[in-house]
Amino acid sequence: MRILVTVLGLFCLVPLALSGEAEAQRQLVDRSAILDTMHKYIWTVDSLDADGYVSVFTDDAVIEQPGSSTKGHEAIRRVVTGMASRQAENRAAGKPAGALYHVVSNERITFQTATKATYFSYWQTLRRNEDGRYVTGGFGRSEDHLVRQKDGRWLIRLRKLTVFSD
Repeated sequence: MRILVTVLGLFCLVPLALSGEAEAQRQLVDRSAILDTMHKYIWTVDSLDADGYVSVFTDDAVIEQPGSSTKGHEAIRRVVTGMASRQAENRAAGKPAGALYHVVSNERITFQTATKATYFSYWQTLRRNEDGRYVTGGFGRSEDHLVRQKDGRWLIRLRKLTVFSD
């Protein structure tokens, strides 16, 4: 009888073990999708792809940075189109374009729920200065709050940028 109870108990634990494994596999897939979103963010802003840049944000997304807040797709699109305009003006004036190249490190992802996650990283931007050498344009930390869409994509709902100044 004791053996029967033990065997039945083990059979009851099998679904729990399998559901934990399924959850771990889902999180791996979600982590990969989140990294795809964040890497697309970086590549599209650096290449001045306004459509691609906007595509990683929810319709009601907000970007918060010291001294300003940008909300919604049209305002977020202007981040990239404004950079493109400034670079064109610099080129026309014979100056370095001022293109930024992002370097991101120490990425970390935490899940609050199955459909909400936070991505943390350190970032720095490089740009070419007047004498042609690359210099740090800025550096800091980001905290991105993402939401999982019904199609499995993860989009940024809130991006908080901290710029290190000391």
